[in-house]
Amino acid sequence: MTFRPARALRALLAAALAFGSAPLSLAAQAADNLAPARASSATRAPSSLRERIEAVLARPSLSRADWGIEVRDAESGRVLYARNADRLFIPASNLKLVVTTTAAHHLDPGYRFRTTLYGTGPVRGGVLEGDLVLYGRGDPLIGDRYGPRTAVWEELADSLRARGVTRVAGQVVADDSYFEATHVRPDWEAYDLRWWYAAPVGALGFNDNSVEVHIQPGAVGERALVSWEPKSEYVEVENRTITVGPRGRSTFDLERAGPRRIRAVGQMPSGAGADVEFFAVENGAEYAGVTFRETLDRKGIAVGRPSVRVVSSAAASPAAHATVLAEHWSDPLPRVIAPILLNSQNWIAETLLKTVGREVRGEGSWEAGIAVERDFLTRVVGIDSADVELRDGSGLSAGNLVTPRALVQLLSYVHRTPRMRIVRDNLPVSGREGSLKTRFSDLPGRVSAKTGYIGNVDSLSGFVTMDDGRVAVFSIIANKSGQPSSRMKAAIDDVVRAVATSSGG
Repeated sequence: MTFRPARALRALLAAALAFGSAPLSLAAQAADNLAPARASSATRAPSSLRERIEAVLARPSLSRADWGIEVRDAESGRVLYARNADRLFIPASNLKLVVTTTAAHHLDPGYRFRTTLYGTGPVRGGVLEGDLVLYGRGDPLIGDRYGPRTAVWEELADSLRARGVTRVAGQVVADDSYFEATHVRPDWEAYDLRWWYAAPVGALGFNDNSVEVHIQPGAVGERALVSWEPKSEYVEVENRTITVGPRGRSTFDLERAGPRRIRAVGQMPSGAGADVEFFAVENGAEYAGVTFRETLDRKGIAVGRPSVRVVSSAAASPAAHATVLAEHWSDPLPRVIAPILLNSQNWIAETLLKTVGREVRGEGSWEAGIAVERDFLTRVVGIDSADVELRDGSGLSAGNLVTPRALVQLLSYVHRTPRMRIVRDNLPVSGREGSLKTRFSDLPGRVSAKTGYIGNVDSLSGFVTMDDGRVAVFSIIANKSGQPSSRMKAAIDDVVRAVATSSGG
């Protein structure tokens, strides 16, 4: 996915898209450490872990940032370094460690999401004499994440055909009632709600509840070339762009022009490369229902009424008194946890949070999911309740607060608990996989950690193998830096390098 810098500054998942952070060049270090560079050549090089970390944090460009850091030996639990470790910080996507560990604790590794087709009437002579209900239970993998975009819809349609159904007398009902009817958090910023990282979260969704919009320059003075996927009647893109000369400024943007209408606006320089944006739909259940009905048409199953009815209330759900006609079972839990940690996928994290609430407390809501998280953190892991303040599952809300000490406690629990292997095995790995693939090229395979970013927040929490072979657990969070994220990531990475070159002291 490609994002303009202005938009990337607002995307929580920029960790998956971040610039690689190699060690600072000698010139950059000299500029950032002007006073040390002018010191006497007899100045002693930092030797202890504390001195090495403090040397990084003493760089002039980092002076305004609030730093929270804790480093522990994974086996002994001994604290190797701490700075403001008991203070609350905005964690950004490091919060995803909470929802994934909570899910790993409560859900079996073989847990699968189920999507069911119900018929509200009998099937006679190939005709379903009633409505066809598409009932979701929070499967976040329906779309092109692991195969063709409409593969699940095609599977369900083929199952209908196998039962002899060739026509639906009624209409498709998109039943979203397994979760609450609230689909976005009130403290998510309005602009963010346009984009895939803040897509609405319901029990029935499709393709990350977003539309893939492709844009490239046209001839100067003409419209830019705009196309979108999936091709569906659900969405229409209005093109009001203009292509300008190669020296022109790019102002291209996407706006919501209606419930099912996207407007492309602004100008695109003729020399610009192709771009892709992922625009969030307003109603995930309707999106799913329309694309499913279109799949039925392609499979030769006629639907009497083309409109799709959305049901969000359990009391209004027709599923309770309907007949099961077909079902799809998702891939197991590891396939859901993987994109949350490796690529920092918000929508899946929020869906998993509501799933945990539904499975443990019987309510698919943010409030129930957060209550389960708090209970797990305090009663199972032993984290002080004052060390966490939770608002969502992904870390998109700036109202989330956590101490570095709490994250290190949680990761220490992951390290010693066999059931948590599902989390440890799906963390990004330095130089190899996920959002750390282009970071720590000098420490390949030695760092496995969750990245995090929102405006003025950068974080990294996980594990690093030290030079002596021991493993350290760490959490590093920077708030209020006022610096480009690339600079903050470089500093965080240098702190991790200081730990890696330590011998445990």
